[in-house]
Amino acid sequence: MKKLNIETKVLWPVLVILLLGLVPVGVNPSAAEETVGNILSFITENFGWIFVLFPFLILIFFTWLVFGKFGQIKLGDPEDKPKFSNFSWFSMIFTTGIGAEIMYQSVIEPITYTTGPPFGLEAGTLSAAEWALPYGLFHWGILAWAIYALPSIPMAYALYVKKIPYFRLSAACKPILGKHSDGLPGKIVDVAMMLGLIGVVGTSIGLVAPMIAELLSEMFHIPVTLGLLAIVIALWVIIFGGSVYLGLERGIKRLSNFNIIIVAAITAFVFLVGPTIFMLSNSVQALGKMFNNFFEMGLSLGSIRGGSFPQDWTIFYWAWWIGYASLIGLFTARISKGRTIKQVIITQCLVGPVGCWLFFGVFGNYALNVQLSNVIPVDTIMADSGQTGVIMAVINTLPLSTIIIPLLVIAYLIFSATTFDTASLILSSVASKKLDRMGQPPRIHRLFWAFILGGVGIIILAIGGLEAVQLSSVIVGVPMILVFVLMTISFIKSVKEDFGQEKATLVKNSKLPTSEPYNDQEFKGKRKWSEKASLMKK
Repeated sequence: MKKLNIETKVLWPVLVILLLGLVPVGVNPSAAEETVGNILSFITENFGWIFVLFPFLILIFFTWLVFGKFGQIKLGDPEDKPKFSNFSWFSMIFTTGIGAEIMYQSVIEPITYTTGPPFGLEAGTLSAAEWALPYGLFHWGILAWAIYALPSIPMAYALYVKKIPYFRLSAACKPILGKHSDGLPGKIVDVAMMLGLIGVVGTSIGLVAPMIAELLSEMFHIPVTLGLLAIVIALWVIIFGGSVYLGLERGIKRLSNFNIIIVAAITAFVFLVGPTIFMLSNSVQALGKMFNNFFEMGLSLGSIRGGSFPQDWTIFYWAWWIGYASLIGLFTARISKGRTIKQVIITQCLVGPVGCWLFFGVFGNYALNVQLSNVIPVDTIMADSGQTGVIMAVINTLPLSTIIIPLLVIAYLIFSATTFDTASLILSSVASKKLDRMGQPPRIHRLFWAFILGGVGIIILAIGGLEAVQLSSVIVGVPMILVFVLMTISFIKSVKEDFGQEKATLVKNSKLPTSEPYNDQEFKGKRKWSEKASLMKK
């Protein structure tokens, strides 16, 4: 343990709590599911207003940062340049942030929203169909990526400006927690983050593995069994375990770049062979409907009209993004050295949503057109085979589906692998006392978490307790909101101390060029800064 620099005060509580959580679900999954479901209902009914307000408050905070003087602060020293090209940087953020779920959800969500529409609309009507795509764009849009971006800024600032030598959420809370960030309060923050991350990643494995198994079943004409699902997860462990072992530069970056190319090719094919004009027209209409009803969609809780659509979808999604945000935030911070605060925010909040909208514009509209044109009996297939069966039926309506299916298997595997190997990297980093000179934990430690995630996925599928664990990942959203608020307050306090009015005056009088970001020389003897100051736009 000492040789691997493992933080046992974080590692052991996580493993013990994980074991205690999985055993009851395995012994009595139905009872566990009922208990967690009751807790979830309590949270959504009593704290739903917090979930829907939270992303809007983040947007207000980001507006202040992007258009204020602090947006120009470079995350690093003045001479630091970005390690990754813009393409690789975005590819890693995007593929890690959305995973394989985007290819699954972009097909099934428009169909599901048509059969279970918002605002009390009648299911299966054209009015319901008009809301099918706007809500997909909304749930995978600006507010979702704002949640992702929130922990990125405090963490990157702590790493590259404050030079804090360890990679944990508690490090970003140090300005408020002080010495307690290394004590019990800090450990609680890190343990909660790791448990939430394992929950959402384990759930993702349980969601995507059956889809890949269905694709393999279609290719090789074999039944979908637990053994096939275990093979799928084993492939994941091999891919993302190998990627984690190779490291960020040779592993995750190459996987992300390769996958973006495959996915772009599949998307272009579907766009060209599908109802292209319908895709373009309905995408434009859906964007208009979403932006025109942005606040109503985001703040609706059904308090007067009733219905559970906001609780089943919007609140669930925001809690889901919050559970994943620690992963995306830490990883984005890890790869954003040399970027400015403004660049990180704009990339995540604008470029990320556009990528998701492309998926819904192509795959979502294709599936919606299949449903509206009655090409396949969607309702019957949904009742008999579930969502996975519907997606397979939609895929089989494509020309050259025998070629598309193997490509989709590769895309699903790599999409998931980039998310899971990033999770392994983050988990091992958080559970390490210190990182090596390249900012990475020991390889054996990273492989350990790769196998843990794979094992959790197999256990979830074997015991049939997926829904309970999925709901558990939502419940973790409440304490994580508190953690992110603490991180944000700590960041504001820190940045004002480091780059406040006195420093702005100092820079103003230094006659440095206003086009360059800055870090000043030693200020008030508190800490050393780089030789050149980093200018902030007034």
